[in-house]
Amino acid sequence: MGEVGVPEPDGRQPDGGRGGVQAVVPVRGLPAGKARLARLLTVDQRNRLVRAMLSDVVRALQGARRVDDVTIISRDAAARRIADQLGVAFLHQPPQRTGLNEALREAQRHFARADALLIVPADLPLVRPADFDALIDAAASAPAVALAAAEDGGTNGLCLRPASVIAPSFGPDSAARHARAAEAAGAGFTTLRSERWALDIDWPEDLARLLALAGGAELETMRCLHAPGFPSWGSSPG
Repeated sequence: MGEVGVPEPDGRQPDGGRGGVQAVVPVRGLPAGKARLARLLTVDQRNRLVRAMLSDVVRALQGARRVDDVTIISRDAAARRIADQLGVAFLHQPPQRTGLNEALREAQRHFARADALLIVPADLPLVRPADFDALIDAAASAPAVALAAAEDGGTNGLCLRPASVIAPSFGPDSAARHARAAEAAGAGFTTLRSERWALDIDWPEDLARLLALAGGAELETMRCLHAPGFPSWGSSPG
């Protein structure tokens, strides 16, 4: 078992020379992500939830017709092991690339020859393969940027064609920043909105919405939340 942040030699490395649509899932790290859920879930439960959501996102990407390859980018050894388990590539985030947007710029550099780069956060368990295909189709003609909107003005999915068309700028109010950057680059810009794209899991009320919307969906996230030891969800979380 390698140390957190230290690359291990046996993981599958992404081929930066490949074209097509390259999907990248940034993982900020384990253990104990999702600190805003700490009043509901233990450290171990939050780690299990993060891994389950990552699994659902990667599996959905693997099922998307428009996605050619999937890569997890992180400095975390646990994320590397998950990439190996899911059969996807792992890109190590260099120590000098601190923060989410710097990690994504590293992915842009690595996949400079890709036709398009699809960036998807790891906490969107409801997004399905067809949703990814629709976002990619919305950026079909280069130069183009397509964005899946979060409810708070943020960005929950970003398709860049070509990969370097704009610099990712995730964070508060990032949808507006991405729109301005696309305009400055002379790129087409499209925003997609849906309940599935909008629901990223950060707060207890997000879990309540997930439980209401997921229904009988066969998701690793739902199996995780209903596992022994987790809270009883008879009433709304929070």
